[in-house]
Amino acid sequence: MMRDEISLEGNRVRLIPASHEHLEGLFKASNHSDIWTYSPSSISKLEDLEDTMDQWMKSKEQGLRYPFVIFDKSTSEIVGSTSYLDISLLNRKLEIGGTWLDPKVWRTSVNTECKYLLLKYGFEDLNLIRVQFRTDTRNERSNLAIQRIGAQFEGTLRQEMIVREGYIRDSNVYSILDKEWELVKAKLLDYLRTE
Repeated sequence: MMRDEISLEGNRVRLIPASHEHLEGLFKASNHSDIWTYSPSSISKLEDLEDTMDQWMKSKEQGLRYPFVIFDKSTSEIVGSTSYLDISLLNRKLEIGGTWLDPKVWRTSVNTECKYLLLKYGFEDLNLIRVQFRTDTRNERSNLAIQRIGAQFEGTLRQEMIVREGYIRDSNVYSILDKEWELVKAKLLDYLRTE
């Protein structure tokens, strides 16, 4: 279980532990229907986000999730959220997911730097041996972003979850192993120098 509060900071973003005090900024960043096209849930009103935050806090107390707020240092605004999920420190593995971003920072260094900070902390501080990612098979942007950072495609979980409006989702699974981290790290740092 992750007992310490984790804050991670790069040149462009700061990842801070999510809490109810961030609701207003998160809601402003989440108020774009494009974000939720392939998401298992959606946030269309403040009550949706309050319920989501309550779920995050319960999962955090159980040691299963560690949610972050993404703070864009260049604009001093919250621009989204990401999480460590399915945490198993006993098996030295977790998933990075639950990531969503305000469309105004799509195709910028924000997501790249978030992934770099989360992976670096995971492999270098938590001593993980595996980090995985899952995404809807239909979500081309997300699949390409995960492949771009060097995660290896492992396969498709068929009919993995039922999402909004009863759609039965297939999910692609990707992973990065500890022995692959140095190559992935170099690739991410190269992207961050040029983005």
